[in-house]
Amino acid sequence: MLGKRYMKAEKLFDKLAFVNEPPSREDFAAMLEHKAELTPLLLQEMDRFIQSPLYIEEKGKAYIRHVLSIFLLAYFREKQAFAKLVQLLSLESKLVIELTGEVFTEALGRLLASTFDGNLESIQKVVENPKLNPWIRAGALDSLMVLWKESVISRAEVIGYLGELLTGKLERTPSYVWDAVALIAYDLHPKELEHALISAIDDKLIAPVVLNHISLQDCLEQSFQDTLKLKENIVDGFMKSPFEELSWWLYPDRKLLQKGEDYQALDVPIVDKEVVPGERVAPMGWRSATVVRGTKKLGRNAPCLCGSGKKYKKCCLKRE
Repeated sequence: MLGKRYMKAEKLFDKLAFVNEPPSREDFAAMLEHKAELTPLLLQEMDRFIQSPLYIEEKGKAYIRHVLSIFLLAYFREKQAFAKLVQLLSLESKLVIELTGEVFTEALGRLLASTFDGNLESIQKVVENPKLNPWIRAGALDSLMVLWKESVISRAEVIGYLGELLTGKLERTPSYVWDAVALIAYDLHPKELEHALISAIDDKLIAPVVLNHISLQDCLEQSFQDTLKLKENIVDGFMKSPFEELSWWLYPDRKLLQKGEDYQALDVPIVDKEVVPGERVAPMGWRSATVVRGTKKLGRNAPCLCGSGKKYKKCCLKRE
């Protein structure tokens, strides 16, 4: 019986290999049933990716098992994947991003949080490493928000660490990492960080469109309790099933979106038959065409016009 379960797990593992023959909803359900037998295979896939990233290229552009393995391990809440994920991030950033289709710049926070083994210092080392891509560093910072939402760490712990970044742990050179700090501080209500944020704004470390003196003052005037009541809307929680997370990518139905003039230039995959296009948060990458943004001005927390389903501040605002 045990042998049959391992054989089934190996067959399921094989189904993760290529995007042109993706696993079905039923396959993903079976993977959950065979979690114990499948997990070692997924961890081995991560090890191969870490030890020899370029083997992904050798398998062709349709190869996706390295990505699906990470998503599945996050869905399984597998703590052994956490250190491997951190190790992967220490590789040359551009290469990692290219070989994962920007998964780490869009979903990294939730992947780290979902596999978190209790070692906050590992996350902090990624955030504070100036040699890494700023989007990867910001993604690691986002994991603290996910851990806060899931009540793994407290708001005080997140705010305390932001204070350390603002007052010495972060190099005082403008980058998206500073913007990410400001965005998180804004979402958590920055009452304890007012003076440090003012200093960063004065030193032009934070992009004015992200946070400036006026928007900071507006935020400070908001009710602290009302801000925290929006917890459910501020950030997504732990990773859900890869079928839910990556439906738009695995089963694309490419059609031109027609949602007004702001969407006329878009050609992106329809998410799936049950969800309105753009309403599901999913990692960027593997898009069928370059996304052209409309000219409409957006608020930081409004849905991005590119159709990704993410908030503007988490999507195209990064690229401006």
